[in-house]
Amino acid sequence: METAVVSQLIDQYGMDVMRFCRSLTRCACDAEDLYQQTFLKLLQLRIKVEREQNPRAFLFSIASGIWKNERRKWGRRSAIAPSSSLEELREPPREPPDGGDLQQQVLDRMCQQELARAVQRLEEKYRSPVILMYRFGMGIDEIARIERVPKGTIKSRLSRARKQLRKEMEERGYAQEF
Repeated sequence: METAVVSQLIDQYGMDVMRFCRSLTRCACDAEDLYQQTFLKLLQLRIKVEREQNPRAFLFSIASGIWKNERRKWGRRSAIAPSSSLEELREPPREPPDGGDLQQQVLDRMCQQELARAVQRLEEKYRSPVILMYRFGMGIDEIARIERVPKGTIKSRLSRARKQLRKEMEERGYAQEF
């Protein structure tokens, strides 16, 4: 497809395509990338877009296809090598309801959220080993290598962090869980 025709399509349908990309991605940065990829794909396809054949819908289908492919790639990659965002580190992962007592599940979730906030309030030297051990399942040896301190230091920091967390959670009324 010629760049002049693509330029005309951008002028005519660009805002609609951008709104569609934002509704798909729910993120401005990802939407901009998807928007650019959509028009680049249109240039690569070298297909003649007929004005009578609803070019806007055609652009939306290109954007949708690209987005689905990206999501599939992300799914495969995360299955092979899971990654965590900063938000996931701040809050424990949500567990699906198992059909048990709903009230107990809500209370457990509230306790988990309060514990996550308490972990975030720890000093960095205590917070980091706690997150590495309990969120990522690393052992004392690995944490010591990452933090570049002796294993005994990690053990004492974990112990102090647990004491601080226990004390804070007890003060907030979660004594029976700890």
